Amino acid sequence: MGRIWKDKQLLAAAVLFAVFIANVVIGKIAVLGGATTVPGLGDVGEFLVLFAAVVLFIAVCLRREAAAEHEAKNEPKEKGDGDVQ
Repeated sequence: MGRIWKDKQLLAAAVLFAVFIANVVIGKIAVLGGATTVPGLGDVGEFLVLFAAVVLFIAVCLRREAAAEHEAKNEPKEKGDGDVQ
């Protein structure tokens, strides 16, 4: 699990998503408490935070997929892997 959080982009995506969730929870608590105005980021702020989290997460996924494909191409073939010689 520690290896996952060493990636700064993934950590930033998780933090931004946590901010989004916290904003939603704070808004829900305020509405249940009878507040007439909802505290928080607002509609545009919520959208921007969630959008940034998603973009960062997708960037991490694409980068890891490209690295995995690159590693798969560069691995030497071992004897007995199904190739006929």
